[in-house]
Amino acid sequence: MENLATSYLRVTSCLEIERAGSGHPGIALGGAPIIYSIYKQAFVNPDYPHFINRDRIVFSAGHASALIYACMHLFKFKVTNEELKNFRRIGSLTTGHPEVNGLPGIDASTGPLGQGIAMAVGMAIAEEFLRNKFQKGNLKPIDHYTYCFCGDGCLMEGVAQEAITIAGNLRLNKLILLYDKNDITIEGSTSISNKEVVKEKFIACNWNVIEVNNGNDVSLIDEAIIRAKQSDKPTIIIVKTQIGYGSEFAGKSSIHGKPLNSEQIKNLRQNLNYFVPDWEIPSDVEKFVSKLVLNKKNEYDRQQKDLVEYKKKYKEEYEQLFNTKYDFNFKELQDDSISEEIDMRHIGHEILNNIYDKLQIIGGSADLAPSTQMFFDKCGYFDETNRQNRNIAYGVREHAMGAISNGLTLHGGLRAFCSTFFSFSNYLTPAIRMSALMKNPVLYIFTHDSVATGEDGPTHQPIEQLATMRAMPDINVFRPVGRNEMLAGFEYFFKNKLPMALLIPRQHLKGIENSYSGALRGGYKIVDRENSIATIVSTGSDVVLVSKASDLLEKKGIIVDIVSVPCVELFEKQDKEYKNSVIGKTRKVICVESSNDSIWYKYASSVEDVIKMETFGISGRGEEVMDYFGFTPEKLAEKIEKLIK
Repeated sequence: MENLATSYLRVTSCLEIERAGSGHPGIALGGAPIIYSIYKQAFVNPDYPHFINRDRIVFSAGHASALIYACMHLFKFKVTNEELKNFRRIGSLTTGHPEVNGLPGIDASTGPLGQGIAMAVGMAIAEEFLRNKFQKGNLKPIDHYTYCFCGDGCLMEGVAQEAITIAGNLRLNKLILLYDKNDITIEGSTSISNKEVVKEKFIACNWNVIEVNNGNDVSLIDEAIIRAKQSDKPTIIIVKTQIGYGSEFAGKSSIHGKPLNSEQIKNLRQNLNYFVPDWEIPSDVEKFVSKLVLNKKNEYDRQQKDLVEYKKKYKEEYEQLFNTKYDFNFKELQDDSISEEIDMRHIGHEILNNIYDKLQIIGGSADLAPSTQMFFDKCGYFDETNRQNRNIAYGVREHAMGAISNGLTLHGGLRAFCSTFFSFSNYLTPAIRMSALMKNPVLYIFTHDSVATGEDGPTHQPIEQLATMRAMPDINVFRPVGRNEMLAGFEYFFKNKLPMALLIPRQHLKGIENSYSGALRGGYKIVDRENSIATIVSTGSDVVLVSKASDLLEKKGIIVDIVSVPCVELFEKQDKEYKNSVIGKTRKVICVESSNDSIWYKYASSVEDVIKMETFGISGRGEEVMDYFGFTPEKLAEKIEKLIK
């Protein structure tokens, strides 16, 4: 029975790939028993694939997509034969790599190797936190496992190694990683680049290790999963497989991404002793899998009854767990007073702690919490004994921090934040890109957002990062100048379902009037003077410099308006009339920002009317560095005066 089922999956996967003219038959042929076993063991009702207490399944090796879709079709998810035949075609649910917002039943978008492992770690953390928070006696609205399928390439990626260490440190014992060990990558044997002993490495990282030496024996994989569930640590099941199993290219790297033609598929059928017509599920397999699916549906019905009882007895907790609207009036935290000096990091810390009891948010920093100040005062760290704490100690592991945050939010029931210095955002840009692709609302908080960072020098002074963030679709970048603008950033993040990068300066700022409602429109006139002859557009801490420069210009009889654009993406969503009322083209428009983002050429009157960074930074005190590059009120006033005249 099991051999018949896996043969169906192997042949059908190759048919998908042949029809598409592209794909990855190597992993589909070798890994079929593993993914089949995962779907056998995992609790997921295909009729309700988003049920919050389902087992999560993440495919870090997302190039196994043809196999995944064939298995989902077998297990009665909404994947028709027609969808299988349209594999990798525009408009199909069966995309080239799994996409979370497409086919129901896909828990994470994957493709870039290794990130899926980190997202699975995030889901396992979410499960631990929510289970411990909401369990009431025998009633557990959250109590499930997280499965992750990976290959040799996944385990070479740094993000995977970072996440593996974190998972072992946290003893996430409901995380099961199934490793398709075929010892082949695109260039050949893994030994040409990697000779590490995976088993010993995982033991050193505080994981439970189970080995399956025959990757074609589904019963051995089933047994390994059952054993993994008894562990008090996360488990890796190392399954020895053969890439391209059953084909004439078995064991060769060439089969990784090489579709088999019709003659080669015919030979594959012979080797597998499989002669069922194309696209047809063998009747015995259909009956067997139908019973498995029925059991899953019965388990779903049982859990639904428990949820009804839970809601009746613990209504407040139930509503807290299932509240996805995140209703909270950030406007209540407004402060229109103008201080001589403000610390934006401290304001961010205060806002974060203000919502601690009101919103389900969890997160941490890459070993920089005392500096970024993004941590909760009311609790310690989430660790192996304190599962309800909401501070996560990621250590110096930025990429895993971002990818784990994706997993935390993808799980459901939580929002996640993470923080580090803005110059280090490059370390986690791939995870941010996945947030944007998935439209997954993770809050990325970056401090030390300009050359004003100072003494640590150009390695710590962001220049190109703002342009990188703003160039990415489906992410909002907020660079606030004051408390009210920052509140608007938090408000917009929690009321919408897109990731956000919130940028905060290291240096203290002179408090200036800033608008909550204006920031919610992305940009607004922060200073609107009569008889003004030019508009100066700026963001974040640079608005303070521009404000001071405008006062100097006013003494010379040069009157200018000042526009704050804390969020370009949000400003661009406004209607044309509003945008023209804020930044009109009927007079000179000058843009000022201590980054090298070329986006400002879009708004400025001419190329010369953009004042920005053109080089990397320099080591020195923050105020001296800003002076060196011309970002002081006096030097800006001088430049602006010349541009106007």
